[in-house]
Amino acid sequence: MPKVKQSRKQFFTNILNAVGAGVVIALLPNALLGELLKFFKDGQPTLELMYQLVVIIQSFMAFIIGALAAHAFKFSGPGIVITGVSAMLGSGAVQFKGNAIVLQGIGDIINVILVVMLACCLFIILKDKFGSLEMIILPVLIPVFSGLVGLLILPHVRKVTQALGAMIQSFTDLNPLMMSILISMTFALLMVTPISLVAIATAISLEGLGSGAGNMGIVAACVTFIFGSLGVNKLGVNIVLIIGAAKMMIPVYLKHPIIMVPLAINGAIAGTLTYLIGIKGTPMSAGFGYTGLVGPLNAFARMNGEPIMNIVLLTFGYLIIPFTFGFIVHQLCKKWLPGYSDDIYRFEIPKQ
Repeated sequence: MPKVKQSRKQFFTNILNAVGAGVVIALLPNALLGELLKFFKDGQPTLELMYQLVVIIQSFMAFIIGALAAHAFKFSGPGIVITGVSAMLGSGAVQFKGNAIVLQGIGDIINVILVVMLACCLFIILKDKFGSLEMIILPVLIPVFSGLVGLLILPHVRKVTQALGAMIQSFTDLNPLMMSILISMTFALLMVTPISLVAIATAISLEGLGSGAGNMGIVAACVTFIFGSLGVNKLGVNIVLIIGAAKMMIPVYLKHPIIMVPLAINGAIAGTLTYLIGIKGTPMSAGFGYTGLVGPLNAFARMNGEPIMNIVLLTFGYLIIPFTFGFIVHQLCKKWLPGYSDDIYRFEIPKQ
């Protein structure tokens, strides 16, 4: 019985680690270069092409996660491809429009996880069961069945996002300060999960102060994981977190839900800052934090008054105050919160 439990634990660990690494590989190119290329690409065919490539890369997130999960299970080359294709088909990112096949966003991460789990289970169970026919049967059976199941459950999985969207939308009926705090806390708590905050924000057309609060909630989440990670993870992981790609820490967060405490505190602080400074944005900017300067640039464009003063306010709002309080909150949690330590932020990089 202990062996069974251990194998189950390792199974979920492999899947979650693949999600964490896959999100970074897929989203980092656009996070680093997207906004910069968007600014300079007009009239520059090469830069336009580069911009298109970084957007396309993130659309293959499901395939990357599936391939990394299969690699963690030490599948053969064909098994890795089969799992990756299954994830891509069931993610919702690949769609038929007329007679064309198009890539639509990155898909639903929750659905990707479920499809990858199914595809990996099928490959583990069916491997070596068909002898010489394996290379004929498995590439047909696993992707088609896993992809079909994924697309059938996708509408139901998306109801989770819709329910969260309805909850966040209800916050907009409150007074501005309470709205900002609750939205910021919610975004901080959900940022490092398989939930797509961009999907939520666009679905409910979250804009103005509500969008700014969501944006600052993501900043709060990034700050929380940065200070937790600095003492236990290598330079590469910390740089990725500083850039703003905190979703890579999904496996860490799901294993240690106690991290919700500093996330909620930092989220409340960020929400208060949103109200005091008047940080605003659009539905699309709500899900980016400071990554690519999407949040600060959108907030700056919607501020009145002297530009220099606005830049100073945004510098304090996005960097100085969140990082200062993030450090203080982390130290206080380590001192007073049982079970909370630097070590829970350790990120396991999938072995080569």
